[in-house]
Amino acid sequence: MKRYFALAVMMAIAGFCAGQDSPSRGQDRLAIGEHSADLGGIHFWYRVAGRGPVLVVQAPGWGVGSEYLQNGLAQLERNFTVIYYDTRGSARSSRPSDAKLMSTDDMIEDLGRLRDYWGLKSITVLGHSNGGAIALGYAIQHPDMVHKLILVDACTEDHDFRAEREQEIAARKDDPRFKDAIAAMGTFDAQTDEEFGVYLKKIMPLFFSDPASGMPRFAKTDTMLPTIWARRAVEAGLPVTKQESLLDHVTAQTLVLVGHDDWICPVTQGQRFNKGIRNSRLVVFDKSGHFPWIEAPEPFFAEVVQFAK
Repeated sequence: MKRYFALAVMMAIAGFCAGQDSPSRGQDRLAIGEHSADLGGIHFWYRVAGRGPVLVVQAPGWGVGSEYLQNGLAQLERNFTVIYYDTRGSARSSRPSDAKLMSTDDMIEDLGRLRDYWGLKSITVLGHSNGGAIALGYAIQHPDMVHKLILVDACTEDHDFRAEREQEIAARKDDPRFKDAIAAMGTFDAQTDEEFGVYLKKIMPLFFSDPASGMPRFAKTDTMLPTIWARRAVEAGLPVTKQESLLDHVTAQTLVLVGHDDWICPVTQGQRFNKGIRNSRLVVFDKSGHFPWIEAPEPFFAEVVQFAK
């Protein structure tokens, strides 16, 4: 009898330890530091920093990686546990086996896989630029999985921005601060990451309200080369993800932030988000372009912290 009792105790202890092992591994996935995860055929690189409620930062998917967001948004780590990750095909995350698997819908699925991997029932997610399209797409397709949504100078894929963007460029054509950048826009022929980086620097003044002050600050946050392979793959006629007509599918509380002088994701896009998403609020930052945390840091961080806490 004693032998059976001892065996039962040992089995109970073993079972308890086994039961504790899985949760601890799950918690380790959100431990402070750099991590990797192999999901859906992609090796993802991600980093966790800060303390507080979890905030997922969604990078664009065209090759730029998440470094500029890690450095530029580091102030949020005072209030949140921030998760940054490189999208498929960009920076430290691997490429898919087929370049046709670089659509926004593929990246929306990646966000879902990562959310599940991190053990989060729902997420608060901040998406910038094309990263906003990925975050928005996830909120449209999986409304129950997004608690709060922050769209920062974001655009949809299925709206024709040509007239709006041409109007914004025309308004700058006689401004000497933007003359060289406008001339460089039609010269994209980069074949390497280095050439891609050179091209982006040439056109970068257009992304700021005041490039003389904004560009040096931004340059300190963005030192990793972009990935030309991802840019080429995204431009190769991939299926367009429909979002413009589906904004009413979003149930998450939504904060729409946009720089008044952003030409590529203009204020009119923010206004459409605000109109189409029921529970949303629009904030426009004066004297700010595509990177409001650079040109309007105090109101930008105040808005995000107040909304996401």
